[in-house]
Amino acid sequence: MRGRRRSRRHEPGVNTHMDVVRRLLRRDRGAVAVEFALIMPVLVLILVGTIQFGRVWSQYQVYNGAAREGARCAAVAAGGFSSCSVQGSINSAAQPYTPAANASVTVGGGPGTCTNATRGQSVRVAWVQPLDIDIPFWGDVTVSPTIQATFRCE
Repeated sequence: MRGRRRSRRHEPGVNTHMDVVRRLLRRDRGAVAVEFALIMPVLVLILVGTIQFGRVWSQYQVYNGAAREGARCAAVAAGGFSSCSVQGSINSAAQPYTPAANASVTVGGGPGTCTNATRGQSVRVAWVQPLDIDIPFWGDVTVSPTIQATFRCE
């Protein structure tokens, strides 16, 4: 072993500067936290968007049921079997939500109500209902579908 110098690296308990630098470069404990911080807003946006979509879909289904109740009320009015109010039927069936107060009733394509002369024709109850989708960090969106239902005059 003459002429060769023994490296300090192989001596137990001795660290060179390069060993310290290599050890620091290999650490990735903070990388997971940074990746989580980058992806978390996207995950929250997807979660809240899904919840809001479900809420609006539920409202839409309730309003469709209310339209059917209103159309049924309008359809049985001709026979004198019922003295219900179309808008009142819609409002009570749409609880806990508040439907728009401008439901239109058309019989055979024109405005009107079911009478003995219009028995067998279609009665349609419809209105435009604004539905709000509120997603944080995203603009509030309002969609306005036409809620409608059709029955035959009885």
